[in-house]
Amino acid sequence: MAEGKKIFIAEDNHHFCELYRMALGAEGYDVHFAYNGKEALEKIPSVGPDLIILDVMMPEMDGYEVCHKLRDMPKFALTPVIMLTALSTDEDRIKGYQVGADDYLTKPFSLKVLKARVASILERSDVGKVVAAPPPVQAAQPVIQATQPIVLKEEVTIAPAKAIAPVRSLNIAEDALAQFFGTPIPPGSNILILGSLGTGKSFFSRLFLAQGLRQGEKCMFVCVDDDPTMVRRELNTKYGLDLSNLEGQNQVRFVDAYSWSGGRTSSEEKFAITGTLELADLSGLVSDAGAELEQTDRLKKGGRRVVDSISSLFLNFELAYVQRFIAFLARSGHFAGVSTIFIVEQGICSEQTLNNIKYIMDGVLEFKNEDERFLGRAQTMKWGTAKSEWIDATQA
Repeated sequence: MAEGKKIFIAEDNHHFCELYRMALGAEGYDVHFAYNGKEALEKIPSVGPDLIILDVMMPEMDGYEVCHKLRDMPKFALTPVIMLTALSTDEDRIKGYQVGADDYLTKPFSLKVLKARVASILERSDVGKVVAAPPPVQAAQPVIQATQPIVLKEEVTIAPAKAIAPVRSLNIAEDALAQFFGTPIPPGSNILILGSLGTGKSFFSRLFLAQGLRQGEKCMFVCVDDDPTMVRRELNTKYGLDLSNLEGQNQVRFVDAYSWSGGRTSSEEKFAITGTLELADLSGLVSDAGAELEQTDRLKKGGRRVVDSISSLFLNFELAYVQRFIAFLARSGHFAGVSTIFIVEQGICSEQTLNNIKYIMDGVLEFKNEDERFLGRAQTMKWGTAKSEWIDATQA
């Protein structure tokens, strides 16, 4: 029974946490959260959860280390643990099992699957049958090339591996959006990136911004679902940028709309929402940050902007307010020649609402996760005919 069962989730993405809270809370679970690994280790002992869910990639301490430390605590040596990750190779799973994880969920996954896994593991835990971690994997064994299904004891059927359809890979040295749309996008374009959880949307948005910074464009990142500090670190480490220097030269600005979701009363960011978020205030901060960037005459006119993401806004504000906010940013970016990427999760709003947003946009990119690859394609574009060709953006 779900009633009274405590679930502790460590996940740094506040939007994902809200989705998990709604899905699992509706089943009667008592859901608790931490937004980084260190915070999780501090809170878990006082909560005493029946199940722990750990995202692998977290600030302060990753999920692997948290799981390992929990298994060293007698109280939590047998508490079921589910690991969450965006990309899952065999090595990732093996590492998770070796530190004591009981199950693994690869993003994107449906909330129905999450609820089913949670219910199944808790049911087995209740009768003392928590799934044990698989034994350590031995050295590589000869690979069996299956040409026909292999039947084991007439119960389990392992089919031959599905062939991965060949697709063109994204060249990160060339304009990313132009590769998807087949032509450079006009300055001031508004692009919607749509996809399920963990399909590479945010990774692509970082590439879009990094390419603009390398070309001497003015750039802005509106952080709603991720901590600006983490976004900076990703841009620095993955794309070899020096954000401290670029911010000092007034080439890039971050708007912190993330701190409010964690209940913070202060932020180190110059442009930040703390306490209570109001969309009018957020619009004003975006305008102020844009005006500051415009003071730098030596840089190219126009620029790039990312809003990651608008999904959380649908969970916290009335639909009409969110649509007006999106329309305001789209108009202001268009007239200033600033190309803007808006990110939204598939299914977060109704089909009618999504169509209304698409109408505002100049182009729509669709992302999916297939065979552990991030694939994207142009759905629509107002300045031409979309090619609808899937492109592998895993390296973004």
